[in-house]
Order: sequence, then C-alpha cells, then structure tokens
Amino acid sequence: MNTTVKHIALATSLLLSSNHVMANLLTGGDFASTCSANDWDQFGNVAVTGMPNNCAATLSVNDTVDFEAELSQGLSLSSGVDYSLNVNFIVDTTLIDPTLDDEFSISLFNQDFDFVELFSMPILSMQSFTESLFIQASSLSSYVNQDWSLSFYMFDGFAIDDNQSSLSISFASLEEVATDVPEPSSLALLLLGCAGVLSRKKISQAFSSKTINSKATVEISQ
Repeated sequence: MNTTVKHIALATSLLLSSNHVMANLLTGGDFASTCSANDWDQFGNVAVTGMPNNCAATLSVNDTVDFEAELSQGLSLSSGVDYSLNVNFIVDTTLIDPTLDDEFSISLFNQDFDFVELFSMPILSMQSFTESLFIQASSLSSYVNQDWSLSFYMFDGFAIDDNQSSLSISFASLEEVATDVPEPSSLALLLLGCAGVLSRKKISQAFSSKTINSKATVEISQ
C-alpha cells in the first residue's frame, strides 16, 4: 500500500472511531485498582476496604452514631448531551428488623437543592450489582443551576433496630453516550476528498508515463 492510500485509510479510520472514544468524567472511580477515595467528597462513615487490586469505597450506617453516609463528586456536564453511568457495587446488612430498611440511592444534585434520582433500593440482604444508568439531557435541561454533583448516599431506617448496613463500590464511570454513526456530511466530504486525491494521482502517473514513452520514441527514431 503506497503512502497516499495509507494516509487516506488512517484519516477514515480516525473519523469512524472518533465518536466511540469517550473519556471517563469521574476522577478516581476505579476504587478496586487505586485503593483510594481521595478524589471524592466524603460524609459519615466512609473508608477504603479490601486488598490492592481488589479494593472498594465502603459506606456504612447504623442506629447509634452513623445514620447516613455519602460519597460525592462534582461534575462538568455539557448541555444537550446524554450520559451513561456505570457502577459496580455490593450491599450488605444485618437486617434485624425489615420494617424500615436502610436505603441506598444514586442521584444528581446541585446547589439549588435540585435532586434527580437515578437509582434507589432498600438494603434487604447481601447483593452484588452491575448497573448502567442512562442520564438523558432532557431530564436536566429544565433546571437553572447545571452545576451537578454525583452522589452515592446511604441512610439508616428510622426504626431503632440495631441494623447495620454497608455499601462497597469497586468501580464507577461516567461517559458521554457515543454516537454510532459519524455525521454523513463529514464522511461524504472525506470520501470525496479521497477520491479526488486518488484521481489526481492516477492522472499524474498516466501523464508521467506518457511523457516517458514519448521521449523513448523520439530517442529511438533519432
């Protein structure tokens, strides 16, 4: 493959793949690998548990001192863009009294006290989850304050039942939802440009070949 064709193939590949390379908007969300929650705002009983490469950010609540716990981080979201939140976590509880269970929720909030719940559940037993939560731009567009934060929040049920519950998050990522197909206009322009380059190259090669043949004919005739 000549250099021109290689360059064209590379440009096409970059255009087709550009919409699929999405950065994680959360800092320090791979708790399993980093064994740190220093990039997050913490409230209540929050600790890093586990061993290297198998750690988790763990939130704990009980009926005595720690009634609630939260792990949160400020976000920089673009208007008109959908997002995907991916979270791996485990919940556990002693569940002495299931009347008023301990709760866990994932939500967005801002300084105007606007609240958008993405996920919530009562903690009834030890369970493992892998969740992919879709955040639609339309669900946020009506709010004036767009300075959102992501919150993982636990609170203890109101019954004095000595329940103790925990939430262990091993991984969290937030990404823009990829566009599957590149803009038709961009792809069309690229293909037209490629066709033009190849066409000009063929014409140039044909002209050069014709010139060489003509010179050879003249030399023979002389």
